[in-house]
Amino acid sequence: MKSSAGLAIEAFPLRTRQSVEGNRRLAREKVLQVLAAYDIAAVHRELHFEHVFYRIFADEESLPVQPTRILRPDEIAELESDIPIHWRQSDTAYAYHLLDEALQLRALCDEQIERHALNWEFDRIAHLDRQIMRIAITEMLRFDDIPVKVSINEALELAKRYSTDKSNAFINGILDATARDLAASGTLTKPLDTHHAPS
Repeated sequence: MKSSAGLAIEAFPLRTRQSVEGNRRLAREKVLQVLAAYDIAAVHRELHFEHVFYRIFADEESLPVQPTRILRPDEIAELESDIPIHWRQSDTAYAYHLLDEALQLRALCDEQIERHALNWEFDRIAHLDRQIMRIAITEMLRFDDIPVKVSINEALELAKRYSTDKSNAFINGILDATARDLAASGTLTKPLDTHHAPS
């Protein structure tokens, strides 16, 4: 079996009697996992995507770097990692697009984060918090069908699951200031409505 990147792959054994339906929220969460893995391991990003979305692992001979797997099955941070996800084409298309745009806009996103992270050095911001904010800012700039308030709310939901108790207020403040900054500069092409549910 080969990945779309042309590399030899093997599938992680999945349950046959249970599955979950993919959706945009889950796709966003998986993109966060891909971005986090991509920063840590020097592996082709297509492998990261297929590994996280479809639980596919790479053979030793196919990888340009070691170790032989991106993650071992027991290292996957999911309670039900062996439950297959049935993705709609629209959700995987959204995820591919989000991943690609987040990587392309990384420098711009980081500039906004650093500008609005008052009294914080950029390198001291938690790795996952940076990834969560990059996703939200990317959606603000490149996904006209997603309201700004939805991108911020979804970022806060990711922070609740993956980050610390204090991250919500920190991320909320930076994203709110970023949205206003982008709107004031004319970079934001959709209505600014940052009123969102309290965390």
